[in-house]
Order: sequence, then C-alpha cells, then structure tokens
Amino acid sequence: MKNFWTRFLSGLLYALLISASVFFSKFSFKVVISLFSIIALKEFFNLLNFKNYFFLLLVLFLIWIPKNLVIYDSLTITACIVSLICSIYCTILLFFKRNFKYSKLNFTISSLYLTTSFFFMIQIHEHGTIFNPLYLFVFFSSIWINNIFAYLIGSKFGKNKILEEISPNKTWEGFFGGFFASLIFVYLMEYYFNLFNSYWIVLGTIIPVLSLIGDLLQSLYKRRAKLKDSGNIIPGHGGAYDRMDSVIYSALYYYLFLKLL
Repeated sequence: MKNFWTRFLSGLLYALLISASVFFSKFSFKVVISLFSIIALKEFFNLLNFKNYFFLLLVLFLIWIPKNLVIYDSLTITACIVSLICSIYCTILLFFKRNFKYSKLNFTISSLYLTTSFFFMIQIHEHGTIFNPLYLFVFFSSIWINNIFAYLIGSKFGKNKILEEISPNKTWEGFFGGFFASLIFVYLMEYYFNLFNSYWIVLGTIIPVLSLIGDLLQSLYKRRAKLKDSGNIIPGHGGAYDRMDSVIYSALYYYLFLKLL
C-alpha cells in the first residue's frame, strides 16, 4: 500500500471525470467514453501484440450512431449476441485454456468483447424513456467501491490466493471485502432512489463476481505479455484498460439486468 495516496488521488480524479460527464449530459459522457475506449483498445492491442484499427473505428461508430436510425434496434440485438458469445469465449480462456496461443481469432473475439462493451455503457446511460444518469452512476460506483475495498482488505488481510498464477495479489479476503462493500452501496442506492426494487440484491451479488472476472481476464493478457500494466496514463493504476477492466466486462450483463427489470 506504499503508493496508496497516488492511487487514491489519480483514481479520484478519474472517478470525478467519469461522474461529471455522466450527470452533465449524454454528449459529454460520449466524448469522455470515446477517449477512454480508444486508449483502452490501443493498450489492449499492445498486450496481444496485434493491431487492427478497424476496431477503433467500430467503437466510435457504436458510441456515436444515432438512436433514431431504422437499424438501431437490430444493431443492439446483434451487439448483445456478439458480446455475449465473445465474453463467454474469453471467460473460457481464462479458466480453462490459459495456455492459449495468440491468433487472429483470439484477437478478433477479444477485441469485439471490448468494443461492444463501450456500446453498452452508452445504452445504460440512455436506459428508459426518461434520462436517468443514476443507473450508469450506480454501475460505475459499485465497481469502484468493490475494487477499492478489495484492494484495501486484500492488502491488509489477504492470504488465500484466487488465481495466483495469473494475479498474485488477488485474494479471497479481498474479494469478500469488496463484495460486501459493493452490496451495501447498492442497497443504499436502492433505499434512497428506488432503482431496482427487490432485485437490488441480485445486482449487488453479481457486480463483484463480474468485476473479478474482468480483472482476472485482463491480468491474463498482461501475464501473457509479461507486462505489469497495460499503460501508464493513470498514476498508481497503469493504463485506461487497467482502470476499466471490470467495467468493460460487466457492461453487457448490467445492461441485460436492466432490460429484464
């Protein structure tokens, strides 16, 4: 925890930037998330040692495509199916095939999973007929709180490793510390704003699990690339992909959760 204050201040600045853009307008959030998506994708390209700038254009297209187009609903359904397949495939790589070889297929599937995730962040922001930025704020904040407390509890009390060969610092003590902190936060948001009804407990339970998978998946890519961080633009955290790995993995599932409410 020697770099705690560096992590805290840079993380706070990042959180304030995201939160301000979420509450200010749809346009401001699209601008900010466009910037982070481009940086995160380029960092991902470096990790897998592949480059295909088609995905940079695709993510911008998905973020900025007008919602009133005739094809929009079909595009959303297609993105759901593609993103679900790709995220499941990447999860299988994480838990069952960690010795996978770099290939154009793995690169393409992983790139699609990242690219479509940013599209679903936009969908979450526009959830419902009335613009309510609280849904997206809860999404980001619950993951941030989970990660903060997982780091604090894990650093102080962590002994039992989750997947030591991939992420030596991830412990079960840290996971449950983040789990309960995130669950309490979601409960408080439900108590004061009535966003999820009785399903808040489902959300509070799945967010820490999804966050962990997203974090471990990025750690797998970094381990294969023999790099500690995906970048260095956020002091104490690394790159944009380092800071957004959990958000990227969770976005599709949170969107589907909202659609099923």
